[in-house]
Amino acid sequence: MTVSSDLRLRELEHRFTNILTIVRSIVSQSLQSASSINEAKGSIDNRLAALSGAVEQLLSAGWEAAPLPALAEQALGHFSIYTERVRLDGPAIKVGPQAAMTLTLVFHELATNAIKYGALSNGTGKVELTWKMLGPDDQAELWIQWAEHGGPPVTPPDRRGFGSRLICTAAGRSLRGRAELEFPISGVVWTLIAPMATIAA
Repeated sequence: MTVSSDLRLRELEHRFTNILTIVRSIVSQSLQSASSINEAKGSIDNRLAALSGAVEQLLSAGWEAAPLPALAEQALGHFSIYTERVRLDGPAIKVGPQAAMTLTLVFHELATNAIKYGALSNGTGKVELTWKMLGPDDQAELWIQWAEHGGPPVTPPDRRGFGSRLICTAAGRSLRGRAELEFPISGVVWTLIAPMATIAA
């Protein structure tokens, strides 16, 4: 076995391990938070479908990096009937594999919650998903915000399920940034600030 083939195998092993870790977490947490087997099955299927979309985007880019607009569109593609009510706005920032999978799952959870309880649960609400770069190149950070408006009046949830933990705690830890989920009466707002060094890795 040559050095290059050995390195390629090690990289494939690393990729597979990362994906398997995410899948195990999705299955385990979905089972714990569901009230029935059918609910758990639906949550697992939908989350794995979102993850599969991120993997497809990464494979099409040679597993190097995927553009954030394409990732967002892919993650929200399962909710195509709401396309006209979700506005995406931001530059074509390149996102590395780990961040791509994390952000895809976050966007999926946010959209699912918006459809069930938030701005997309009625006929008039809308969502704005925007992102931009902050700071100089050597200290650059990615700022992303999901902001809902026009939906039913918002009340904070009584408890935090797997989706909320993924949106905030897991996303912040995985991307080494700061993620906040706020519940103003006008609409849910999720904001993430993370170093580009982590986002692009």
